[in-house]
Amino acid sequence: MVSLNDLADGQVIELGRHSIVHISTPHVPHGWEARVLFDQATRTLLCGDVFTHFGNGPATTSDDIVTLAAFAEDAFGATCLTPHTAPTIRKTRRPRANHTRADARLIIHRNSSQALRDLATEYETRLNNAA
Repeated sequence: MVSLNDLADGQVIELGRHSIVHISTPHVPHGWEARVLFDQATRTLLCGDVFTHFGNGPATTSDDIVTLAAFAEDAFGATCLTPHTAPTIRKTRRPRANHTRADARLIIHRNSSQALRDLATEYETRLNNAA
């Protein structure tokens, strides 16, 4: 079964000590049901494949997570490249996350807002180059 209306954009899910904000990001990075979650208690953005990267090793704490994500995008081409891609990525920084956690190999990034701005710019550049 598919549930289409369980979570609304901006809805807060109370989980005891944690309040999780649901942020809809349709087709960013891929799939119409894409989303990120923001933990208000820890100010952590849980963003799944937004910063996809290669490797099967320890957690990445690199300050250059955008380059890693761009390299993976070159290989997979999984992100929907549309005029909505960059604005959707920029929307995810609204909560002003202090940390980003993403992917199977955990990425921890201390300046999430800047990394998301840089990633949005990367996709904006890709769209302009494709035009």
